[in-house]
Amino acid sequence: MREKRLEKILNYLREKGFATINELKESLNVSEATIRRDLNLLKQHGLIEKYRGGASLKGYSRELSFFARLDEFKNEKKRIARKVVTILEEHQIIALGGGSTIYYTVCALDDSSLHDLTIITNSITTAWAVIQLKKSFKLIHTGGTVREGSFECIGGHVFSFLEKMNFDVFITGADGIHPIVGVTFTDIEEAFVARKMLERSKRVIVVADHRKIGKIAPIKMCDMNEVSYLITDALSNEISLSLKKQGVNVMLA
Repeated sequence: MREKRLEKILNYLREKGFATINELKESLNVSEATIRRDLNLLKQHGLIEKYRGGASLKGYSRELSFFARLDEFKNEKKRIARKVVTILEEHQIIALGGGSTIYYTVCALDDSSLHDLTIITNSITTAWAVIQLKKSFKLIHTGGTVREGSFECIGGHVFSFLEKMNFDVFITGADGIHPIVGVTFTDIEEAFVARKMLERSKRVIVVADHRKIGKIAPIKMCDMNEVSYLITDALSNEISLSLKKQGVNVMLA
């Protein structure tokens, strides 16, 4: 029975990437103590990483399966992307992170009325998406050390570069968006880069499909009151009201 439960936990983590103890407890209909014992065993065997309040597969990061993630909830991500470009303005300097929803946001620029943007990114995949556009936007890449799997650049060079920049808008994905905890990531280095981009920006747009809403990943990037817009495909009235009270403009795609 325990072996079946352990396999269910691993399957859940394969599907979601990261899960809280409460999510696993409810999914498997067992006690919190049982889940904690199971997670400890899986960690001992080197199969998972444990965090405060949750766990992820060993080596999991938000963009580990980037190309596979392009096909996950593709229609929802494309709707979100089309909504994002409607609030961008001509001549803006825009900072972009990485991830599949950001990729589709770049793709949506071809069908927008925008023609003059400066795009700065630390992501190889985001930069590639810009290069593939029919339109010609100014593109600047931060450089840095490329993380295998996520294709995002990290390291001191990135921070030195960003420290000299001022952005009109920062657009980022997230692993978790919680009205109390804030915007969270699974990877600490990517979270730090995102935080620096946020600090250098006038406005912050967070994009995420409904799976990320209400979730809490291990690394906090910012509080919700630091977010200008949240663009998603669905969320509850309760969470929407809580976010609006904190000054977040909530937009549904």
